[in-house]
Amino acid sequence: MLIRTTKLVALIACLLLLTLTAFAQQNQTQNKQSDPQWVDFSGFKGKIFDIKHRDPVELVQVLAPLGSGFKGATIQANRDYKTLTVRDFPENIAVIEEAIKRLDTPLPPKPLRPMSPNIEITAYILIASNNEVSGNQVPPQLKDVIAQLQTTLSYKSYQLLTPISQRVKLDSSGISSTGATTWIEKDFSARYRFQINRVYSEKFSDDNSVVALDDLVFSLGGDSPADQTQIGGADIRTKLNIRDGEKLVVGTASLKDKALILVLTAKVIK
Repeated sequence: MLIRTTKLVALIACLLLLTLTAFAQQNQTQNKQSDPQWVDFSGFKGKIFDIKHRDPVELVQVLAPLGSGFKGATIQANRDYKTLTVRDFPENIAVIEEAIKRLDTPLPPKPLRPMSPNIEITAYILIASNNEVSGNQVPPQLKDVIAQLQTTLSYKSYQLLTPISQRVKLDSSGISSTGATTWIEKDFSARYRFQINRVYSEKFSDDNSVVALDDLVFSLGGDSPADQTQIGGADIRTKLNIRDGEKLVVGTASLKDKALILVLTAKVIK
């Protein structure tokens, strides 16, 4: 009798244990299903997107709300490889992919900062004398300048010693040029120095371009002591403004029995 009672008690205990276990599993399942952050990870997929134009890190901030938000769902950016790695439900990945197609577009070009146009400055070094010369001794573009000089100066002839051309940007530190040239007569050599400390403009437009030249210096003399004795020396220093395309007589200087004349032009190179 005692044995049967013991078996009965054991059977009841087993049934009670099974019932409690089933009840606990049922409660656990209900709790999991009621928790919106729980998910079966087997439903997730992964995909890597190549980002061609935009910053992947910045894209994450825009794309994050399109994810499911469940635990384990991620969007990770890598700047070095320019990629986005997405792990989420297939339908969320599809939405994120469409958003990437719309957002990963080339950036609009930045507006170009207006650049100061290049200025081509040409100095024509003329020598005026009372000697008779034959042939065309000056460039055709200076004929109108020579005609004006002939009305103001008493020299009979004008010859081009050398042209000096330099290009520089506005608001630059200026230009400096030195060189030697053969004298217009005999076998003398002349050395010159042409320098402008600063090139700038307070007003610059297509219709009225005014270029300011600060501390312009031009000097010329013989290349050797013997040449210096024959040629002499001249020096012109000034500040001036010159318009685009204008031909300007900057100054004159005595050079023994001759005169040195500096003519300057400025041209805007766009």
